[in-house]
Amino acid sequence: MIEDKITRIRSFNRYYTSVIGLLDKQYLNSEFSLTEARIMYELHHRPDGMTAKDLIELLDLDKGYLSRMLQNFEKRKLIEKRQSAYDKRSFYLHLSQKGSAEFSKLNNASQQQVTELLASFTEKEVNELTGHMDAIRNILEKSATKNMTNNINLNDVVIRTTLSPGDIGYVTWMHGVLYREEYNFGVIFETYVASGLYEFYKNYDPEKDRVWVAEYSGRIVGFLLLMHRGDDTAQLRYFILDPAYRGIGLGKKLVGMYMDFLKERNYKKCYLWTTNEQITAAGIYKKLGFMLTEEVDSTAFGKPLKEQRYDLLLH
Repeated sequence: MIEDKITRIRSFNRYYTSVIGLLDKQYLNSEFSLTEARIMYELHHRPDGMTAKDLIELLDLDKGYLSRMLQNFEKRKLIEKRQSAYDKRSFYLHLSQKGSAEFSKLNNASQQQVTELLASFTEKEVNELTGHMDAIRNILEKSATKNMTNNINLNDVVIRTTLSPGDIGYVTWMHGVLYREEYNFGVIFETYVASGLYEFYKNYDPEKDRVWVAEYSGRIVGFLLLMHRGDDTAQLRYFILDPAYRGIGLGKKLVGMYMDFLKERNYKKCYLWTTNEQITAAGIYKKLGFMLTEEVDSTAFGKPLKEQRYDLLLH
């Protein structure tokens, strides 16, 4: 039975790669290979730049193969190297103006390819097709996450309670990327997070405020903060976990530390704002005793949804 399933999966892979032209030597009838196009895609979506090491780890590329490809990109003036302001030995790769123009052509060609592919389909068929694609991705991502978290021990995650240079920018980036991928939030949500984190930093009082920054191997994988709102009221903000570190008890540990500090500082009330789409987070808040007290229609984050306020009274 399993052999039959493997045969069907391989057959689908061959069919799909043929349909979208992945077997062609040049991607989308361009002068670029699929790997070259993917590198340009990643650099385009990381305006702060990426190191060669970042690309190797993200795309699982051979170091020598990537080096030759980047040399070719430099020769064709498609990328630029900029020295890190913090480590003079590190260089960040960016698309040049020419590289951005070439990526725009590839992106438009890809958009046109999919548009033509769907042109003969009914709306029902398109919804069915994309629904099945989402299902495939969700199953594969859950499996990958499970395999990753199986190798992670909660005791290896370090939680610090002070901000370090780079934290605000990284946590803002985490929110922008994660909420785009999981909830299709727009750029305006990222600016909202950046503004709120700046507000927290500007008004920070070590006696009343606290951050919990969870790190694994030196990288932020979780974050939560408590912000004072008057003498006896606190606000819970920016609770986020890297998807690969969910399911190991990290979220429970962070909110537990939050509640301990809340009580230690004798706060009488606490509230938070979320949306109707953050169902898992809402479940955590309810278990802590938070009650839904307000719900308003909103398009503040680039899409229609309901913003929700939860309140907690401490006795």
